[in-house]
Amino acid sequence: MSTIRIEQVVGPFNLGEGPHWVEEDQALVFVDAWKGNIHRYFSSTKRHQVLHVEDVGTGPTTTIIIPVEGLTDHYVITIGRSIAVIEWKPSDPDQHSVKPKVLLHFDAHSPINYFNDGKCDAKGRLWAGIIREREPDIIDLHKGALYRIDPDLKTTTCTDKISISNGLTWSIDLTLFYYNDSYAGSVYVFDYNHETGEIKNRRVLLDYKTQGWGKDTPDGMTIDTDGNLWVANFYGQKVICIDPKEGRVVRTVAMPCKNITSVCWGGPNYDVLYVTSAQKGLSAEELKAQPEAGATFAITGLGVRGQPSPKFKADLNVLKAKMAEGGK
Repeated sequence: MSTIRIEQVVGPFNLGEGPHWVEEDQALVFVDAWKGNIHRYFSSTKRHQVLHVEDVGTGPTTTIIIPVEGLTDHYVITIGRSIAVIEWKPSDPDQHSVKPKVLLHFDAHSPINYFNDGKCDAKGRLWAGIIREREPDIIDLHKGALYRIDPDLKTTTCTDKISISNGLTWSIDLTLFYYNDSYAGSVYVFDYNHETGEIKNRRVLLDYKTQGWGKDTPDGMTIDTDGNLWVANFYGQKVICIDPKEGRVVRTVAMPCKNITSVCWGGPNYDVLYVTSAQKGLSAEELKAQPEAGATFAITGLGVRGQPSPKFKADLNVLKAKMAEGGK
């Protein structure tokens, strides 16, 4: 077996999140969520770009960035309680900020709510979950929800009673949907209808409270081509691999810092596991002891690989019309 190597590739940042490998650019995009910044790292040249996302009035937190199918250099993002689109060209060295074109607003009744993790399924539908806050930094427990945004931009609430909506992925055969609630310490599994996007029969796949890990929290998640789940452990200083058939941890990769936030596969052969992390939540003493906290890492030598992450496959006529409106 190859030797596992963990390399810091860029950073550190306050709260790295939402990594997504863009195949045509051979680049990793991700966010520094609470700073409202998005990043692009080109693996072959080590070039690193930063773009600040201007607040649209629903909060500055930017948590995901996913390419739009059929619109070169366009990305769907979350910003606060909104879903929006930005244009970001790799060839433009002078672009330092962007004003998003808002597609959809959510939760107008609660202005401090915000989107957390999100991904697209194999049909290009966007799935993203909202965290509801009673007041800043105090989660309104069991009040969050997971939404699906279809190509025509119609929205569906897929599940509710979630506290901290987080990592999500689908089984290789597209019959199961996996989803994390960080506060509950649970990795859930649902039955999934790929044609309709319906999920049902939520049950616990792995309960962190039974693992003896203390404050470890399931965060971002991805899947490999063997069907095993890779989960970032916030507070836990590790990435774990779960065999979902058996509902147990089969591998653990120790990381150089405590707060590990998310994971995705990338590289030319999708055999590099990119891992984001956070400085957020660490004391001054912990930051001194963990100089790599908040960095983005590349793990090689795992002996497994993933597959390309789907883009957002919106109906381009609907999308362009909404972009022309500016989301108003």
